[in-house]
Amino acid sequence: MIMTNQHIELIAKRLEIDQENYLSVYFNRPANFVFEAGDWIDIQFQDRKLNGGITYSISSSPTESDIRVSFRQGISEFKKALQFVEPNDHLFISQYGNDYGFQLKKNQSSVLIAGGVGIAPFRSMLKEMYDNGDTNDITLIYLNQNDTFLFKDELDKWAKQLPNISIEYISTKEINRKKREKLILSLIKNVNQNFYISGPPGMVETNEHLLLDSGVPVKNIRIDSFGGY
Repeated sequence: MIMTNQHIELIAKRLEIDQENYLSVYFNRPANFVFEAGDWIDIQFQDRKLNGGITYSISSSPTESDIRVSFRQGISEFKKALQFVEPNDHLFISQYGNDYGFQLKKNQSSVLIAGGVGIAPFRSMLKEMYDNGDTNDITLIYLNQNDTFLFKDELDKWAKQLPNISIEYISTKEINRKKREKLILSLIKNVNQNFYISGPPGMVETNEHLLLDSGVPVKNIRIDSFGGY
């Protein structure tokens, strides 16, 4: 469900550098604001309208006290302003929600395929699982152009505590597409699971076709494709 025509105030708490070229903004969670892991928000500045993408997956979990959005540095007006947010800056949520059922289903096994900062909604999902002690079987396949994976320390901690979560990190810099696709398929044991793909449009499209060609039913695939990160 998508909640449109909103004006929910967001007050910035802090800006953190997660790693080189990647940042997170933490906001005070608005009173009575309810969201689910996998949701996104459209955010805008209170005092100005800027060009650029305004849609961000929420990387914090519903079990956490803050609203967190994580992103890669960019050159749009909006992204530049977000990169220099200061405590007590005022923004607002203009709409929020979830497209195409991009949420984990309880008591069902799932494969999550992330590309780069597309890990953001999966961090939210896995943190919620960790906090609640959920026992869903989850395979996370995390693709990145290098071996510096966002949230890796947290992900490894949660997987260690929840043996039903397995994580495969794949650095794509030195392997060609054929080898990458062969490796991904080797990690999929059952095409009748739920599949979630999150990342840049090209990465999402490529892996969606890979899954379909391998026999995964289209109804089992959910995507979160974004170009503005």
